[in-house]
Amino acid sequence: MRITRLTNRQLTSTYLYNANRNLEKFTQQQEKLATGRAYKKISENVPSARKALQSRTEMYRNEQYQRNVDAVTAQYDAAEGTLTEISDQVQNVHSLILKAVNGTNTDETSRKIFSETLQQTKDGVLKSLNAVNLDKYILGGVNNKTTPYTLDDDGNLFFNGVNVDDISFSDGIYFDEDGNQVPMSKETYVDIGLGLRMHGDNFNKDTAFKMTFSGIAWTGYGISEINYTDKNGDEVTEEVSNNVYQIMSSMQEALEENDMDRLGALNDHMKKQYDTILKGIAELGVRAKKLEVSKLELGDANVRIAEMQKTFEGIEDTDEIVAMEEYNYSWQLTLKFGANLLPQSLMDYIK
Repeated sequence: MRITRLTNRQLTSTYLYNANRNLEKFTQQQEKLATGRAYKKISENVPSARKALQSRTEMYRNEQYQRNVDAVTAQYDAAEGTLTEISDQVQNVHSLILKAVNGTNTDETSRKIFSETLQQTKDGVLKSLNAVNLDKYILGGVNNKTTPYTLDDDGNLFFNGVNVDDISFSDGIYFDEDGNQVPMSKETYVDIGLGLRMHGDNFNKDTAFKMTFSGIAWTGYGISEINYTDKNGDEVTEEVSNNVYQIMSSMQEALEENDMDRLGALNDHMKKQYDTILKGIAELGVRAKKLEVSKLELGDANVRIAEMQKTFEGIEDTDEIVAMEEYNYSWQLTLKFGANLLPQSLMDYIK
């Protein structure tokens, strides 16, 4: 029978090796509970880590979509509020002109008061058209540098440097009288997770949300004909602006000339543009509701993704706490064994 003698050095070396291994397991278990992750390196569990990374990527994308939704919602709320202000101003003008046309206040003083009221309303409309939200012109298209709506010396309204009466619209593009696209009138869209679909270099606009607005889409552009019978009984056909600001200017002229027949025809013409503004407000409201639904869906999706991610790299708290107690118990036994085996100075170092 062969008897192997264990020296103090061998015994100490073996003990230290096992102590380090137990301490490493104990520390790793503490880290698991602290981080909530089942592994620290991808190499420890490649299949699950790959799926966890995919989940993290999808969660990041969804969070970006949510930020996009918040940004677009702010723009839609601002646009709806601004357009509502304009609609209220136009409605007040409509009521005012009805009083002027159908009432008895047709004397020069009354007409002057009506004209001054129109001027104040025009100033309010212009201010609303140039309203700003988060350093962006709400109704200025993509113009964020210069005032989008300006007046020339004759009081004509310009949108990004082009007279609104000279603007036309075709295939989603605003053109000036020379056939050039109106500066800074392009539409910008943002992806909010609706499944953006591309068609060559273009994309399906139904799969994204418009981020910018050209206010002339609602307040009017170009010119149209109006027909009315003048005070002499003659039929009159006149080309007038489709823009509410410009129409108000024409109303002021009619008041100054005491031409109530023309004033009434202009009022009827502006009522059509007022209806367009109301449709715009309704459209913005509907789109804003869709944004609310999208945000809720994205939030729900993030919850599901987070749960899925936890299955790939998370831990079961109950099981890991039990394991933690086991490793702690093993480490305490290791220390207790070492106290009886090793020199006190070495044990003090290990502790």
